[in-house]
Amino acid sequence: MPIEENEPLSSDEETNSKNLTFERVIEECGSFGRYQYIHFFFLIFFPIATGIYNFYYVFGVAETPYECHISNDINQDFNIEVLPSQCSYIIKNYQTETNETYPCTNWNYDRSVFGKTFSEEANFICQRSVYRSLLAMILQIGAMLAFFTGQITDLLGRRRTMQLLICLLLVTSLITQTLLQFVPMSINLKFILLLINQFVSGIDTFMVSFILLMELTTSSYATFVGNLALVAFTFGEIILTGMAYICRHWLLLKWAMTLYILALVPYLFFVPESPHWLLTKHRYDELKELLHQIARYNHRSESQWLPYYRYIIDKHQKQKDLNQKNKITLSLFSKLRRFLTHIPTMSKLFISGFLGFVTLLLYFQISYGLATMNEIDPYSNIIIGAFVETIGYIAASLFMIRYGRKSIFILFLILTIICLLLRPLTYNQNRFIIIIIAQLGKFAISGATGVTYIFVPELFPTTFRGTGMGFFVFLGRCGSTIAPLIDASINHNHVLITAMYYLYAILTILCVLLTLLLPETRNVPLVDKINYNNSNQNNKKPYNTQSIDRT
Repeated sequence: MPIEENEPLSSDEETNSKNLTFERVIEECGSFGRYQYIHFFFLIFFPIATGIYNFYYVFGVAETPYECHISNDINQDFNIEVLPSQCSYIIKNYQTETNETYPCTNWNYDRSVFGKTFSEEANFICQRSVYRSLLAMILQIGAMLAFFTGQITDLLGRRRTMQLLICLLLVTSLITQTLLQFVPMSINLKFILLLINQFVSGIDTFMVSFILLMELTTSSYATFVGNLALVAFTFGEIILTGMAYICRHWLLLKWAMTLYILALVPYLFFVPESPHWLLTKHRYDELKELLHQIARYNHRSESQWLPYYRYIIDKHQKQKDLNQKNKITLSLFSKLRRFLTHIPTMSKLFISGFLGFVTLLLYFQISYGLATMNEIDPYSNIIIGAFVETIGYIAASLFMIRYGRKSIFILFLILTIICLLLRPLTYNQNRFIIIIIAQLGKFAISGATGVTYIFVPELFPTTFRGTGMGFFVFLGRCGSTIAPLIDASINHNHVLITAMYYLYAILTILCVLLTLLLPETRNVPLVDKINYNNSNQNNKKPYNTQSIDRT
């Protein structure tokens, strides 16, 4: 039946549809059918890419086992004895009975574990080991731009933003890696190019693809698709570990990562736009075509979804006309002041930002710590940690379906606190106890992180969702930027490490208290815009899907 021949909702149905939201339209088009299967399959490759790039530091810039190299000319003197250590050596002169200490300038590296790393090539060890952490920090600093990419996502759309970010990453990687591979240069210039490469690598598509996954379906499936993206991220860790084991060279590993991104390019021509975003931008023709495509792939007839669509568009158009009238009397300053003084939105924004800061700080602190543990092979430890992380995401999502976001988030935070308090007590313990406590900490913080990535987007309306999520990721990456710096500053100092674990526990307790102030969002439809007249809009009960059922 042609679209124009469908009848609108009857007067009785309009009366019963006061709580009707745009989600009902998507539900009638098929909120989890063949269309979603196809695009979800391809969209999860982008979170996988994020997992790959976030853990390059673990292998590409790993601290390879090393020892000071002593010149043969020194060893040939029978009157002296050379006592080498990693960063210096002592010459014990029996003839003069003196001991002199000299800094080491050459080292022998053991490539049996990581192969050739950039740390070896640049001698980022001993006093220069801090430069290693800069390569991890610069990636997290690049990821801080998520605040601006979130605004771009709200302005240009999910589809266009993904295309721009992938093109930026691909072009930058090809240019910097070609120069590193084929142009002779000093180690300082190589370091600068790798810093640029790492910075752009941090500006990834995880947040955009995550939002798009959630907006292509309804709130009933938000937990599932959010968990899907997070589990895909852990697959990225496993894939990178396999790449690193095969490549055994820091630059070759970069090329393997670039080939993965190159393989994603064809799908960029088929990425769908978010129907929620099209609605908020009043692009009704494109929205209608997209919904028609979703319904056709999901074998839904026009009579099932078109009446709801027309009702929502008519309602939306009336609100648009009303807003245009208000713009005449409402100045830009007044609108900005109204937004900044909207307590529900501002409180959600800053609380979610603090939650992001603490959870990502702990996530990367624990993850990088697993890679440097001496009790187990780093490749095995990362893979085990990825599986533990996956279990954490799945467990959190299963609990969220039944018990909601807030209570499960608090539960995983409490488990994280317990692990943080136990970790300093495991020094000099059996290695299996150390591994179990460390992996349990990875499970707990992964579950908590997984909840936030589903919880936070649901707190904000479509017109502000990208910006709100960007602010959350921005502060989260501020926390993850600190993680490698802390590692480099307190490495092997048990007193400082113990103090930091207790500080982390205090921050996590504060997260628990702040979470109590947030609303529950389980099964609450995604809101399209801020309602200044009703601050409790997000707490409304979901509409009754049977109230105006025409099928």
